[in-house]
Amino acid sequence: MGKTEDTDADAGLETDGGSGRDVRTDVAADISSAITSIYPPELFTGDPFDEIRRLRAKNLQLQEYIDRIFGISSAIIYVLDADGRFIFVSRAVEEVLNFSTEEIIGKHFSFILPPEEYERVSREAVLPRIAGSTTGGEMAPKLFDERRRGARRTRNMEVRLMTRRPGDFRVMVGDVTGIVDVEGAYCVPDGSDAATQNGRREIFLGSQGVIFDITKYKRAELERLELQKRLFQIQKLDAVGKLSGRVAHDLNNKLGSIIGTVELIKQCMSADSGDARLSAHLDAILSASKHAAELSGRLSDFSRRGESPFEELDFHKLINGVMSFVESIAGGNVRVHKILSAKRPTVIGSESMLQNALLNLVVNSFEAMRRGGGVLTIETNDVTVDAPRTLAFRSSLKPGSYLLVSVEDTGEGMSEEVKKRLFEPFFTTDSEKGVGLGLVSFRECIRNHGGVIDLSSEIGGGSRFDIYFPRESD
Repeated sequence: MGKTEDTDADAGLETDGGSGRDVRTDVAADISSAITSIYPPELFTGDPFDEIRRLRAKNLQLQEYIDRIFGISSAIIYVLDADGRFIFVSRAVEEVLNFSTEEIIGKHFSFILPPEEYERVSREAVLPRIAGSTTGGEMAPKLFDERRRGARRTRNMEVRLMTRRPGDFRVMVGDVTGIVDVEGAYCVPDGSDAATQNGRREIFLGSQGVIFDITKYKRAELERLELQKRLFQIQKLDAVGKLSGRVAHDLNNKLGSIIGTVELIKQCMSADSGDARLSAHLDAILSASKHAAELSGRLSDFSRRGESPFEELDFHKLINGVMSFVESIAGGNVRVHKILSAKRPTVIGSESMLQNALLNLVVNSFEAMRRGGGVLTIETNDVTVDAPRTLAFRSSLKPGSYLLVSVEDTGEGMSEEVKKRLFEPFFTTDSEKGVGLGLVSFRECIRNHGGVIDLSSEIGGGSRFDIYFPRESD
């Protein structure tokens, strides 16, 4: 006999034309039998179709909760397939890396890793390097496409990820674990190679991770370390200043005795004694002692920084006074150019301190041109800064009106290493003549006057110091 269908307006019943049985009843019985074979019967009462609808609604509600969590979480949650391609990534990637989820899905994870980071955290690059060695728990590699689970999974992996903006990176940290089908929670393709564990098939399906953006904390840490270095430098300068004052005091006493004794001996010597060799030796002692006295004076000035009275000064007059002294020792192979263009060359400061600072800077430039000669240019200008600027040595220039004093030479120039250590006490590139305090005193003087120093220099290209002195008022 053929099969016919009778439609029930309320339930949509399907019947067998031969027996008149309700097909839905048979399906429900089959479903109930399947459910009770897995779960205790007391958990399911009533119509199985109602139970399916209830579970479906609960599943949709759970999915909505998960979507909300992913939506508000600042962490990037990702899932990779067995080949390392993204099959899921949370929307946080849009805010952190400025890539849309559509741009990421289907891409290999190397798409967002710099080459050096890929070499450090990818299985393909890391495992061949450690093949045959025992890493242990602490030395185990941290992998972006982790396959291990449990205690040996990747924890606290720190990695740099590229953003959409060229040259921009974000520092991320998080945990990664492998996805393995053991409990039957994942779909294992038929015919796939799989190991067995406790009688169940086990196959690697991919990796899943949760990583957080810690870029701002890393920057804050670097700033803190920089502040610690600056604090240590200040403490070192303070200690050197105190020490130099004591050394200068003791040195001056001894030098005074030496110089006084030598001058007395020379006075006691008769002009016609004819002992030229003795006179030459005494002159050498006197010259060396006076040179040591100059060094003692520098140490003393360094220890007393900030103590000189401040007053209104004409910087052009100060430059002319210093240069009239140093031009005589510049040598025939060094030319000096002065371009004093500032219309308002006045500053509030200590004349002796500024003279000493400028003298140290000019002498440093002369030394840079000692071998091949060159040109020293001193220039002044009135400048107005409209927006904040970041200069050399991590210094900042605020908006305002300034007197700009520039000292430029065509000497040997400086390497990056020399520039980093330029203002360290006792650092010098000429151990025979220098003691490494000249530029330290120069910087301290400029700071005491509220000034800011900028430097541009490269090997073989000379050096240029720009000194910005703030105006008292406009």
